Amino acid sequence: MNQYIQSNGSSQPNPGATYQHIHDMAAKRMSTIDYLRKTHEGRVYWFNTLLFSRNDINRLPSFEPKRLAKRATNLLILGLSLPSILDSNASGPLDFLRALNALLLEFETYQQVHPSDGSGASSLSRAKIPQMFKRSTTTKARRTSSATDIGLPFGGSDQSDLKAMVGSSNSAAAASTINLAASEDLLPGEEYSYLVTPSLPFDPDFFEVFAALCDVLIDCYVRITNLVSSPEKCGPGVAEVFTKADARLRKVIVAGIVKEFEDATRYGVKGEVAGIGKVVLGGLI
Repeated sequence: MNQYIQSNGSSQPNPGATYQHIHDMAAKRMSTIDYLRKTHEGRVYWFNTLLFSRNDINRLPSFEPKRLAKRATNLLILGLSLPSILDSNASGPLDFLRALNALLLEFETYQQVHPSDGSGASSLSRAKIPQMFKRSTTTKARRTSSATDIGLPFGGSDQSDLKAMVGSSNSAAAASTINLAASEDLLPGEEYSYLVTPSLPFDPDFFEVFAALCDVLIDCYVRITNLVSSPEKCGPGVAEVFTKADARLRKVIVAGIVKEFEDATRYGVKGEVAGIGKVVLGGLI
């Protein structure tokens, strides 16, 4: 954070350095997300080593069908929740970043309670959940609906379709409970202010969900760079909240996927090198 400190020793962030940092990190993150999407689609070699087809990816240990279905559902929940933040009438970058950070925090909590490996929450977690998610007594009653009621587009990866599932809302609406449906998996008292938790009639396709989610995440960073249009927009707190939101998104989406492909690439390269060794040694013996 030294680049944010002004030359006079003040602890106030340097607006120019903050502006440049946000734009550089946003460009880097958008490039990474797009690269991950292309990798899942089999369009690029993973850092010029191996090309993963869909069948190759499905054979990865972490892509076991049951776990993959739960993972796709979790990512779909995040994808359903982001458009309400994107379409909100944020008065400035700080409001937008706070809402985005709050959503990612709720999603991180949701994944801890409903892990993608399919295991349920522990008895200790279940005992603490009602207090953890306790809100004011004036909360609105949650509506019940199915995925057919909200029109989930499982057949495409267009981000406009994903945004249409939630629709536009202002900041006040985003701050209220916007759950489209009461998921059967939610624990008693488990409620979210930003996270949409619909009840799905069937498991979504992971690859379609991931592609659409990548598009929406890129839109989020585009929105951030548009809101941070000049150093004058980098008021107090902008750099800190951006760093928190970016770190959470990197932890939730990027880090795990990168590790999976690194491990698979390492194993695959060893196999190919061993195969070449057999061919070479076979010609010499």
